[in-house]
Amino acid sequence: MFNPDRFSEEGDQIDQLMEQQFSKWQEQMQDFMQEKFGSAKQSWIYKDWLEERAKREFIRKNAWEQLLESVKKGEINADSLPIKKISQTFTSEVVKGLEQEGYLEVRNVWDSQRAGYTLGWVDFTSAGEGVIAKKVLDEVLNNLEFPSIELGEDLQGFGTQQSNILSDFDEMQHNYDLIDLYETVVDASLNKSKTLFDPNDVKVRLPISRFSSTNVILIDSSNSMYGPKFKGALMAALALKRLLEEHFKEDELYIVAYDDEPTLLREGEILRLRPQGNTDIGSAIDFARKLLRNCEGNRNVFLITDGEPTSSSFEDASPEESAYRAAYQTGLEEININIILLDQKPELRAIAEGMARLNNRSTVTFVNDPLRLKDFVVKNYVLAKGLRVRQLKKMRE
Repeated sequence: MFNPDRFSEEGDQIDQLMEQQFSKWQEQMQDFMQEKFGSAKQSWIYKDWLEERAKREFIRKNAWEQLLESVKKGEINADSLPIKKISQTFTSEVVKGLEQEGYLEVRNVWDSQRAGYTLGWVDFTSAGEGVIAKKVLDEVLNNLEFPSIELGEDLQGFGTQQSNILSDFDEMQHNYDLIDLYETVVDASLNKSKTLFDPNDVKVRLPISRFSSTNVILIDSSNSMYGPKFKGALMAALALKRLLEEHFKEDELYIVAYDDEPTLLREGEILRLRPQGNTDIGSAIDFARKLLRNCEGNRNVFLITDGEPTSSSFEDASPEESAYRAAYQTGLEEININIILLDQKPELRAIAEGMARLNNRSTVTFVNDPLRLKDFVVKNYVLAKGLRVRQLKKMRE
């Protein structure tokens, strides 16, 4: 429902079900329709419209029920079903099912022509957002192609994740929490030590050094982001959020949407965003700087945008000047800004490079395909943390 375009529209099984129900319609419903509308006073055009609507509902309803029954009996493998085709053909049935399971919140609107409520729009719940975040991260890690060499390097030092690296205990370097009791006993036994607590036999398991970081991802939610760019930015935020929750629990992530003003997004609010308004990059960076001001470790801002700043919260500064000022002040507080551009306009590139120079801790990257933005963000975050990508994939198996 969130990103069906990544699936194929081909679906022979669905087409066959629809054809079967069409045949049943011709056999069972023609007499009924003739009896119900044959002597009606309405115009033939209106009657034809009613017949066509009843036929569509009959075919769709019965095909859906037959599909569910076939899946339950094992006649059709659910994993082989074309998701995009199903969401397009059985929209109301899918939405109703997801609503009942707590993944969607359906908002109906009054249809004056039909004198009743009809489907207006849907919003994903927190549960739905969580499922999508997991699917997006799984897709990223499954699709990314990495060189045959090991990428990244695990460093020995202070950290929270245990490694397979053993070392002799050194009271000047190690604390007692690092002692591996099992390996110590085994070593003492092999050395036939007279005492179990001989300092020469004590072994420690060195942790992997993971410098904690606090991150803010700024999503441009102005009007110009409508379409694949906005969807790509949301997926990147969801993937990074899920990555930290699963593998980098020592790190923090704030997700902020900005147009004329920034908004900190809570759990379940990411997929409720709608593009609107102008682009105030200066106030967005200021907002991120305040969030990171008292945080420890590495502090990073991921700024996603597709256009130049078009508004400023400072009356005495133009949108561009506001962005430059914010980038400079963020650099003074030793906060990194990763500027990610979704458009190649020379004007935008010049502003981004100017911000990077003033920040003095910045990178500027152009991502050609917005729907691959999630791959770029996840891959670079993992490598920056010094974790082997292959190791991360094994941890998820």
